[in-house]
Amino acid sequence: MCEENQLKMGDNMITVILQASNYKESFQNRSFQMIRGVPAISYIIRRLKQEENTQVVLAVSDMTEDDIYVEIAKAEGVELFRGVYDNLLERLCGAAHESKAENFVRVYANYPLIDVEQMKLLYDEHIKGGYDYSYNEHQQGVLWGTGCEIFRTGFLEELNGLELQKCQREAIGFYIRQSGNGNKILKKQVCSKRPGYKVCLETKKDFAVIKELTDNLGDEIVNDKIIEYFSKHGVLGVYNVEEPAKEVGLEKFFLHPEKVKSLLVEKDLDRLYPVSVEMTLTNQCNLNCVYCSDNDLRKRQGKKQSLNYEVIERLFSDLAEGGAKGIVIEGGGEPTLYPEFARVVRFAKDKGLGIGLITNGTAFLDAELIREFEWIRVSLDASTSKEYMELKGVDCFEQVVNNISHYAKYCDTVGVGYVVTNKNISQIETLVMRIRESGASYIQLRPVVDAEELYPYGIDLSFLKFYQNHRFAVILDGMKENAKQGNGNVPCRAHSLTSIISGDGSVYLCGRLNIYRWLRPIGNINTQSFHEIWLGEERSNQAEMVKDKEFCKRNCPQCRITKFNELLDRLENVGSKHFI
Repeated sequence: MCEENQLKMGDNMITVILQASNYKESFQNRSFQMIRGVPAISYIIRRLKQEENTQVVLAVSDMTEDDIYVEIAKAEGVELFRGVYDNLLERLCGAAHESKAENFVRVYANYPLIDVEQMKLLYDEHIKGGYDYSYNEHQQGVLWGTGCEIFRTGFLEELNGLELQKCQREAIGFYIRQSGNGNKILKKQVCSKRPGYKVCLETKKDFAVIKELTDNLGDEIVNDKIIEYFSKHGVLGVYNVEEPAKEVGLEKFFLHPEKVKSLLVEKDLDRLYPVSVEMTLTNQCNLNCVYCSDNDLRKRQGKKQSLNYEVIERLFSDLAEGGAKGIVIEGGGEPTLYPEFARVVRFAKDKGLGIGLITNGTAFLDAELIREFEWIRVSLDASTSKEYMELKGVDCFEQVVNNISHYAKYCDTVGVGYVVTNKNISQIETLVMRIRESGASYIQLRPVVDAEELYPYGIDLSFLKFYQNHRFAVILDGMKENAKQGNGNVPCRAHSLTSIISGDGSVYLCGRLNIYRWLRPIGNINTQSFHEIWLGEERSNQAEMVKDKEFCKRNCPQCRITKFNELLDRLENVGSKHFI
């Protein structure tokens, strides 16, 4: 580093370490997309250098893909530091040591709209308060994509000397916020509630929005101006709102036009087979969850109750012939405990039925068997071993987390289902990071339904969306949608999209109605064919019953298919069938 810069160092000099990499990015060369006539990385550097007493150090990896930054650093007149790719903590420490900065700002290269004014305010408070770590991007902070973090270099070097996991070294800011080691941390409040706009550069869609903003706002790239622009241009604001991929999104509805048509035309009773069947192979379970929604049903049927394999073969043949598309193997009990679990899976595949699995994740499955599934969802429901033990009665938290990583190696879509209670969120931020690093596709959070004393009243988890990227989604829809009452004041017809079969062979109209003792099943696959049940009198009677909005309001306050019923209602009222 040049002598001139060394003489100016101190608390009056703000050192910004700009973290960048072109290695393993889904949007390749995103830092080199043109913003106002220059590459995005140059655009950020120039905005930062406009501030007095600010020096920028470009920190990149030693991978050949990052050689491209050498010329950028020369052209922009900034220092370049290169470190190992898979140890970000060490790289940051090296860059800070070389710059001789006692404190430094960490800015991401995919944050071209960094709010420099807020950065300076944060830095001032950090220095005056003598903080170890400061940040301003969070639920009450600045917009996602405009924030930064500030580290005391000595504190970061202390962390570098610890035995930390790889994921902790990568996500060092998250680790600091979750470690609870008594460090002095500043969480700077900027607004009472951060709007859900996303302005970081991760995708081509993001770039289109960022270009629109920079073309129209000029040099006024600050939070207030961005929010104001989105408010005036509502379409653009909605276009770039934080919206994760859906586990089973509405878009899948349109993959089955015959079923949609049947639901809209046959208003009395849709006679086409369900798209998928959700079935319990066995009521046996190796856990003892305190909030188990199926516990009463399992008690009534017998906790050792299982389906006969020959009955399953007959059912799958019937479903395949009738036009069903897939099977969801779930519980009830834990499906992997079924003695002929692998045989069931392979028979379904032989019949052309897609297979999804909902499991507690305690079983280590063979790689070839994992490959048979279209998707796997693991019910985890705890952020630490202690929480897992308290809520599920068994100490196998780490085993399940490791199995999630194993499943993700061989199945393209592996997710985590997380029932949120008031007792399982102590380390949920750290857990989300672990699940992301495991290779999983998403984590879906829903509030507990059948345990009033555990309901997470007043808990807002929207800040977890920060941890999404192009490979991993944090799905919070359930936290809101499960609070809907009834069926949105529209008739319930979407119950025929799927069918529910329990461990004793009982078939139910809906996966919520099966909890009621007074409502009998629509049939039983042990004594009837699925065809007979689906076209039978009992199904017809119950389908008529759930058209009553008041019935649904009383008995289905947490309806999971409301969104499908609302969409059916909208489709039915579309005047023209031809649209773009």
